[in-house]
Amino acid sequence: MYLSESQSIDTSAYYTPNLLGGIFEYDANLSSVSCGCVSAIYTVLMPTLDAHATDPFKYCDANKVGGHWCPEFDIQEANRHAFHATSHKCDAPINGLYSNCDRGGECTLDVYYDTPGEYGFGSQHKINTENEFHVKTEFQEQNGVFVGYKMTFTQEGRELVMETGDCSNYLQHMTSDITQMAFAFSHWDGGGLDWMQHGVCSGGCQ
Repeated sequence: MYLSESQSIDTSAYYTPNLLGGIFEYDANLSSVSCGCVSAIYTVLMPTLDAHATDPFKYCDANKVGGHWCPEFDIQEANRHAFHATSHKCDAPINGLYSNCDRGGECTLDVYYDTPGEYGFGSQHKINTENEFHVKTEFQEQNGVFVGYKMTFTQEGRELVMETGDCSNYLQHMTSDITQMAFAFSHWDGGGLDWMQHGVCSGGCQ
């Protein structure tokens, strides 16, 4: 699913706000998103400019899902046990087309490493995903350059904060991208989620 300013398919009408120096915030309810599931909110530099694209939405991302590369910023890849955010830059395009991107991503924030034990399913966690919580992402810039980002989760007066610090060596390459990316939303399942879940839960998506 994508955010658009048109009710019909129009790849020139995606909602693409300038996030550089800006804030994106929302309320999240992941109580029913079990281990093995991924609820994702992210931005991508779509539509692809590939004239041979058959997808009417002209989707692209940094893992070439659907056959087309483009820069991607993952605001949320999460379930009730895990939360992961990262950025994916790409090599410079040729005639508007990308031929390679950083699949793994860098400048990552992850509750497992950054705030161990403070996010999870149950009242023992500061952010208890049995209940709704608020997510705020700040896209930091210095002198017009994308340098880092900060995420703040709040719930019933409690606060969890993660911040990249200076990540300009990587994020500077996404300065232009972050000013014109489209929002995408997806929910998927699959194996091999240790990069996000880190063994804190087990079982398939339910």
